[in-house]
Amino acid sequence: MTNSAICIVLFSVFTTFFAEAQQDTIIDNKPFAIHVVQSRETLYSISRQYNAELNDLVISNPAVLQGLKVGFKLLVPLNYNIVKSNGNIISQSTKSVSSDTLSKKNKIISDFHISNLPSYEHDTTKIKVALLLPFYLDFNDSLAINNKNIIYPKSKVAIDFYFGFQLAIDSINKLGYEIDLMVLDIPNDSVFTNILESNILYDREYIFGPIFIRQFEKLAGFYGFDKNKKLISPLSYMSVKNNYRNVYQTVPISIAQIDAMINFLVKSFNYEELIIIGQQKEDSLISYAKKKLSFQYKKGKCTIYTFENSQSIDRNFIKSKLKKDENFILIPSNDRSFVSRLLPTLASMEDTLFTIFGLNTWNRFDNLDYNDLVNLNVHLPSIFNNDDTTFYLEFLLNYYQKYFAYPQKYAYSAYQQCLYFLSDEFSKLLDFKTFPNTSFNSNLKFNIINYNNFERIIVK
Repeated sequence: MTNSAICIVLFSVFTTFFAEAQQDTIIDNKPFAIHVVQSRETLYSISRQYNAELNDLVISNPAVLQGLKVGFKLLVPLNYNIVKSNGNIISQSTKSVSSDTLSKKNKIISDFHISNLPSYEHDTTKIKVALLLPFYLDFNDSLAINNKNIIYPKSKVAIDFYFGFQLAIDSINKLGYEIDLMVLDIPNDSVFTNILESNILYDREYIFGPIFIRQFEKLAGFYGFDKNKKLISPLSYMSVKNNYRNVYQTVPISIAQIDAMINFLVKSFNYEELIIIGQQKEDSLISYAKKKLSFQYKKGKCTIYTFENSQSIDRNFIKSKLKKDENFILIPSNDRSFVSRLLPTLASMEDTLFTIFGLNTWNRFDNLDYNDLVNLNVHLPSIFNNDDTTFYLEFLLNYYQKYFAYPQKYAYSAYQQCLYFLSDEFSKLLDFKTFPNTSFNSNLKFNIINYNNFERIIVK
């Protein structure tokens, strides 16, 4: 099988209709049809027409990865068996990507071009990496066929992350490293299961993703005890349920965030009492916060108010427990519903001053009112926030020079993660440690941001 230093592996599950294809030639005892490419045809539509696997179609015609052209003759492997719902593999090199293509937001991720497809040779000097992201290439292909010059919305996180990751690989290559990068499209759980069962990841030393915890846990179930691999959870705030020493969670676990918030609170504010408000189902986080606070600041008083999971938030009850001057409140909750009900309740008390401390997940809650975040003086941990360091400014410049666009939310984090894990020169970008009762590694290096004057400011 033809491979490349950098490849995209697309697993897609689909139903097909059989085409009455004429057997035109036989190569190595295998039947092939010769298909002449027509206007508006794609690899996907051709594979459906002949009930052919995308993998076999690309392997038989490696030049198609430079783009289909009308009149191009394809060798289509004939397969008369019913296609099973076990996914099909397509290897596609992105070793040389057009800057023009990457810079335009309205171009589809499947528009990648290549310069060559070198034969695969086992080379121990290469760092073997896999990147598992939901690109939804089939959806983007459909949009392109219908002349819709847009990107499928759910693809944007993966594309954003990939661009930052690829920029980091460019930097690493300049340092003399050689990266063998395999990028896998994971549009759903069944496709991901097929990836694991295919054993295509067996030789990967670093696996970034998937971004969804249910899929990442399944990955850890396969490779969690493999000492030759590092499994990196790049975006999920949720942790794997079992303990694996080769798992690295980039988004700090909740108790790590609570540690940082309380350390910051104790060092930065002169307060006498901290109020903790949470809900019953997250009692472990509340207990941890109380224990951490009593250890850090024994003089400070801590009052806890816990609501049952379905209990409505009583504004009068909370107001009766608050001080007339400023109130310092820690809300150790990752529950969107609870947080989105509690913050407006507090914000409605216009005659009361607040300084609120929350968790990183709040950055993902799109139903929080920005005015409430400002008026409540909210502080949150964040690993996806830009900063004012020289390192970030250099990233910004390099990103623009490569893609002719400014980076979106997850590109910088991807850039940091790639540099940290795949090179020795950037070992201080992140900081991982294990916590009590866990054996996986959680990142401790992140910013705390404050909503102030309608800006997200990194606190010192």
